[in-house]
Amino acid sequence: MKLKFFKLIFLLTIFSVTNIASAQADGPRSYLLIPKGVTSLNVKWMGLEQNVNSTGSILIPGAKFTIDLFPVTAFHTFSIKGRFAQVSFMANPGEISGSAKNVPPVIPLPMNRIKADGFSDGFVGFKLGLFGAPALGVEEYLKKPMKFSLFTDLRLWYSGSYDPEKVINLGTNRLTYQIGFPMAIPLNDNLERQTWLEVNPSLSLFGANNDPALGTNADKIEQNALFSVESHLSHNFTKKFWVFGNALYKQGGQTISDGEKNDNTLSTVLMGAGVGYQIMPFIGLYCDYGGVVVGGSNDVESQMFRVSLNFSYVKLKKQ
Repeated sequence: MKLKFFKLIFLLTIFSVTNIASAQADGPRSYLLIPKGVTSLNVKWMGLEQNVNSTGSILIPGAKFTIDLFPVTAFHTFSIKGRFAQVSFMANPGEISGSAKNVPPVIPLPMNRIKADGFSDGFVGFKLGLFGAPALGVEEYLKKPMKFSLFTDLRLWYSGSYDPEKVINLGTNRLTYQIGFPMAIPLNDNLERQTWLEVNPSLSLFGANNDPALGTNADKIEQNALFSVESHLSHNFTKKFWVFGNALYKQGGQTISDGEKNDNTLSTVLMGAGVGYQIMPFIGLYCDYGGVVVGGSNDVESQMFRVSLNFSYVKLKKQ
């Protein structure tokens, strides 16, 4: 029983909480099946240098932003008619500063040096197992071999801090509707030296901003859908130490100001790598670095350093 308990702790501490920190990607081991009865809190710091807004969804050609985000996400897993289910909530405090010249009317023109703090967009989410993702108690979970699993992940993004009289905001003053189909593919069956491939294709649909910020010279800003594919390859070298590689593809997201299309479509590939470590039971840590490797015709630029700390509580009695 002690061995089983250790294996459970080992598994849970290296799972990162399901989290799109301002749409900058969920992070490794976000899509693996875990038992029901898990409650978790994840805290991240993300340092970004880019010409994209704090949500990672709007390209601002000619801009250069320095962004610090501290997303905090809580989730709980349970069962719906024998299927894995999860509810989650994310709040995203942060700060943005930057400069720009010759920017399109999706953000204000008078940007010599500006700064804002508050909250970037956050979300409420619901995930449900579709295939290979039953809701398992702890004992059942420990006996289950590593297998392919597929989920549907629905998220409603709410706006963060927004003031139309400000030059720039962390929030977007709109709702965003996102659907994803994350999947986890085991590449071996060794629990202590496990290797996983995770893939999540998703689509984001944006509401309109009917009160654009100061200087946009627009009464309404809309945005086309944004398609993305996030993937992670991870491997444990020891029970505590693991490494991973990340890739993120984005396509779409062009903004429209009062019916006029802006030249800011995202068509980009970001890649990165990092390491994870089990600090103590129920506490896991990882850090990674990444950036744009294909900026597309609009020269998307982005660099990110991320540190993630995860705290998990597991209901251990038989279910």
